[in-house]
Amino acid sequence: MRFFIFFLCVFAFVALSAQGINVDSGGGMLAYKAETTTQKSSFKIKGRERTLLGDLDLSGAWGGPTYNYSSTGDDWALLRGGFGGLEFSEELFIGYGGWKSREAFTVDEPGSNGPEYDFNHSGLIIAYSPFASNAIHPRITTVVGPGRFKLTEQPATGARDDRFLVGQATIGLELNLFQWFRLGIDGGYRFASGIDNDTVTATDVGGAIIQAEARFGFSW
Repeated sequence: MRFFIFFLCVFAFVALSAQGINVDSGGGMLAYKAETTTQKSSFKIKGRERTLLGDLDLSGAWGGPTYNYSSTGDDWALLRGGFGGLEFSEELFIGYGGWKSREAFTVDEPGSNGPEYDFNHSGLIIAYSPFASNAIHPRITTVVGPGRFKLTEQPATGARDDRFLVGQATIGLELNLFQWFRLGIDGGYRFASGIDNDTVTATDVGGAIIQAEARFGFSW
């Protein structure tokens, strides 16, 4: 008989435990564990922080030289420079670069003697490459940063140089030649803002651009 009563007590205790009910020392019953667990889970979901770049994973590092031909006056001039940066989720690139003219720039309406000026700029690079896993895929690039020009000769009036803001937007194709080497061909337009000079204007600095870029690195 005692064994039978003991067996019933054990069976009741196991049944209550399976239903998630806690029994305190005084014999009273507390709240269901299932409800407590649900409330905690709900609290965690509501308190989860959302971020802009939280879903992006570092996937590579790239850098290399850039050869840029820019329209200037009635001709084209070469800028050369380089860049470097990090790749995220195989499609987004964030980096920094700098470029300097290797040939003289001219204004849109030059006089009998020019004028000519040297031009350089640098800036933050943000590029997006959809379908980056394909051997040939599109690439959209923006560059924003400081720029500067310097006249080759002192003008009759006004300052010889000036600093300003440069924005550049291009679209083109990227070729995955090897796992460690990509080639980009882009075309677009350069914008300039904030120039205060009697000789060179924002329209003179801005204009159409065509560039080729060799990109060395690795994606993992």
